[in-house]
Amino acid sequence: MSGTSSSNTLCNPSKCKCSVPLALLTSWTSRNPGRRFMACKFRFCKYFRWVDEEQSEWQRDVINQLLMEKKLLESENNNLRVEKSQLVEQVIQLRAENHIMRGKIDYGEVATVPLDSRMKWLPKILYGIVFALILAYVTKQV
Repeated sequence: MSGTSSSNTLCNPSKCKCSVPLALLTSWTSRNPGRRFMACKFRFCKYFRWVDEEQSEWQRDVINQLLMEKKLLESENNNLRVEKSQLVEQVIQLRAENHIMRGKIDYGEVATVPLDSRMKWLPKILYGIVFALILAYVTKQV
């Protein structure tokens, strides 16, 4: 039994050459994306050992593609956050302007025109359009 545990510590040591506990790290290079390895925490003795098996070309390509897509999505997300922040600022500004204008209307500082007086011209235009359509229809019939 003791021989088994000593062989395990030789194959899987828990400390590096300078007696510092090993750190389990992950590589994010394009050659070994997501591949885990053990290394000296402080990198004094340069101890290094892969934990995971080497990836196939296909695995590397897929992981690298996913990492690229993740970066693009993060960039897009950041851009949307900036845009949202700008829109929130505009809403705050418009609400403040709205509040000011409501106050001016309440105190009679802004001249308001009733809607129906502004719309007096609308029936005349509609009658003109209808008349023109009828005239065009009649002239085509003759």
